[in-house]
Amino acid sequence: MTVPKEISSHHTVWVRPRHGPAVPARYATSGEHVYCFGDDVLAEVIDGERVAATVHRIANGPPLFGFSATVRTVAPDKVDPEVLNELLTHVALGRTLSEVQHSLDDQRQRRRVVELVA
Repeated sequence: MTVPKEISSHHTVWVRPRHGPAVPARYATSGEHVYCFGDDVLAEVIDGERVAATVHRIANGPPLFGFSATVRTVAPDKVDPEVLNELLTHVALGRTLSEVQHSLDDQRQRRRVVELVA
């Protein structure tokens, strides 16, 4: 799937599992890949499950891009640092570079990151 340039500047993708309502998830893009945290609101979505995903304008405005995807869990050591940083950009990670690195390493090990594969 080619990720349209216009969705790279938004922060929330609405993900609708096969059984259940759409839920908002913060996302990041890297090349043609879309990533989000697979814990919290997506904790019940299992690896290999098909979902519908839509990026809307701010405040749930009109859809910009929608796609069908398969959820794929990314191994912690394979999570791109830039993707993880983008997913956590709203979180204070520390005051020093070493604190930030420690926080990123901790998040990498504790959180489930998934790719939405079209």
